[in-house]
Amino acid sequence: MKIERLSAKAEDYLETILRLSETPRGARTGDIAEALEVQPSTVSAALKSLKEQGLADYTPYGVVGLTPKGRQVAEDVSGRHVSLRRFLMETLGLTPEEAEQTACGMEHDATPLVLDRMALLGEFLRGHPGLLEQWVAEREKAKGERAPGVESGLDELPQGVRGVVMAVDVECGLRKRLVEMGVTPGVLIAVERVAPLGDPIAVEVRGYRLSMRKAEAAKIRVKWRPGLI
Repeated sequence: MKIERLSAKAEDYLETILRLSETPRGARTGDIAEALEVQPSTVSAALKSLKEQGLADYTPYGVVGLTPKGRQVAEDVSGRHVSLRRFLMETLGLTPEEAEQTACGMEHDATPLVLDRMALLGEFLRGHPGLLEQWVAEREKAKGERAPGVESGLDELPQGVRGVVMAVDVECGLRKRLVEMGVTPGVLIAVERVAPLGDPIAVEVRGYRLSMRKAEAAKIRVKWRPGLI
């Protein structure tokens, strides 16, 4: 039975009901409100909506249950959460607290393909102890201290998004031309057009427009600045 993805809020309610259903008290409005840190009246309105969608069995002041359809969704969300938390802890080396918090934020958006490939990566590393040891040592270099923002080569900067030039590592002839046109660290740059076959690309900087090969653009590091059109 294929079920369309629900909103993150609805998935949170179903996952919470599933978890509380496995306790002696069962899932009750007050307990759901406490778990999700919302008012009981908010929970009542959400439960009515879930009932209308055929996902929950709900009567005021009673124990809340899940329909087969609702349980399927809840178990799917719970499974995503467990898979993400495991990957974040075992592969990325996050603490249990960090992994739990991050998994809660990712579980509603992670697609089956993303989850499958994350699981495969984890299995691959566990199956190759030598590589896993190298990865554990390498991942310690990432301390979470990098300034926020996506950084890439200029060739990967999407059209319509400006970037700040971070570094220029091109051959001398092109470097001279770029410097003359103002392509230096700290300046804003944008990709205006990409040829049908992906090469060359046209960029705009300081009011100038120039064309360069994709391989050359890849050597110019930029930090994306979404919102600066």
